[in-house]
Amino acid sequence: MFPDQIRESIDKNTPVVMALGVIEYHAEHLCTGVDTLVVQRALEMLEEEMELIVLPPFWYGAGSYAVAGPERKGGMHIDAGVLNTFARQIFYNLLRIGFRNIHLFYHHQSENFASGMPNDLAFRLAAKQEIFAFLDRERGEG
Repeated sequence: MFPDQIRESIDKNTPVVMALGVIEYHAEHLCTGVDTLVVQRALEMLEEEMELIVLPPFWYGAGSYAVAGPERKGGMHIDAGVLNTFARQIFYNLLRIGFRNIHLFYHHQSENFASGMPNDLAFRLAAKQEIFAFLDRERGEG
């Protein structure tokens, strides 16, 4: 995007969306990274129907090795604490740019999504931490 397009999107409160996924082994019938690919394609389809800013996907998450270890299969697991630190920087920068309508879409470990799983918990916590830090910086304490 060009700077004038960014400013226009901020003024219009255009939704900013990002696919959040993992690089994980799903047995031999699916490719690694399928969680991210599914969400990214859904966002691209949605973009054809409404105005969105589709950010590059975030691939490297807390995939775990519950199905299989990574050796010769390709899965990757990034510690949730590392993800939280990185995610805070993403949210910090998006807020600082001026975006306020930010959404991450996730397709992984959703069988118990209400209570959360390591990847989505790291990003949810980071979002809340940065929203409050942003409000403190912008409005002061209290």
